[in-house]
Amino acid sequence: MKTAIIAVTAAGRELALHISRELPGAEVLSYKQGVRKALEQAWNSYDSIVCVMAAGIVVRCLNGLCRSKYHDPCIVVVDETGRHAISLLSGHIGGANSLAGKIADICGGTPVITTASDVSGHTAVDLWTVEENLAVANPERLAASSAKLLEHGVLKVYQQANYIKSLPKDFQPCTNRQDADIVIALVHQPGTGLLLIPRIRFIGFGCRRGATVDEFKQALADLQEQDGLDLRSVGGVASIDLKSDEEGLLRLGALFNWPIRFFTKKQINSVAGPTKSDIVHQKIGVFGVCESAAILAASGGGQSGRLIIKKRKWERITAAIAEAEF
Repeated sequence: MKTAIIAVTAAGRELALHISRELPGAEVLSYKQGVRKALEQAWNSYDSIVCVMAAGIVVRCLNGLCRSKYHDPCIVVVDETGRHAISLLSGHIGGANSLAGKIADICGGTPVITTASDVSGHTAVDLWTVEENLAVANPERLAASSAKLLEHGVLKVYQQANYIKSLPKDFQPCTNRQDADIVIALVHQPGTGLLLIPRIRFIGFGCRRGATVDEFKQALADLQEQDGLDLRSVGGVASIDLKSDEEGLLRLGALFNWPIRFFTKKQINSVAGPTKSDIVHQKIGVFGVCESAAILAASGGGQSGRLIIKKRKWERITAAIAEAEF
């Protein structure tokens, strides 16, 4: 985690320097134009921001910066004596609750956590979706789902397949989709519950040397429009290890926050049944990359990968999609 630390007084800066020495990835920012300007500059460049100052200053300066819990950096506020570390923003998904605990340990203080699920002992629904690699189709329903859990103590969960093998104790499995508070499925109809999409599809890519990120993005656009691929169901991309330095592919993974796996020739050749190309075999020693890489990426953890979109070709890119079977 890349962390910026901002302090407003000499005493605060001393504490900030102490925190930075003990917290990996942290640096104390120098600024001359006020806290608001420092926050603006750090907002899109850091995963977390620690403010050693009064909480009121931070609250006033955050006006207009916040977008959503999925994009904002987490904010922790520490008084300049280090007595309290307050998780102020993005407590669950952003990691402010965890960071507040770490900083409290460093300073010998107390973490201040106010998120309702942590106080009540119930599952944090938003954090659970991240931990289980589920995309939220209607994030506007997250707050209502969390509120219902706090009020009734349980949420009913319907799964199209056995995607999540072990549900939290306060989540109750149900067999009727219409009765569910949470629906986990690849395809959704409009509903009042929280709609979640399992990220169980994986894109295997082959490419010529130097294929650009724009070429990869065009391939994705075609897969969406022509093959009905929902990018929210994608859990990662894959290729052969010979392509591990392809800038276009690496930039694509970073753009969508997709993990990229690279497989060896031996692993690629171990997959039976994909489309075979003698030309590719002559060049790099395998009969095909994209289909085998997709299947390998979708396999593991007790599941096997099933090819759902066979090899597609563009000028300098090939792609295929595999899905983990449950």
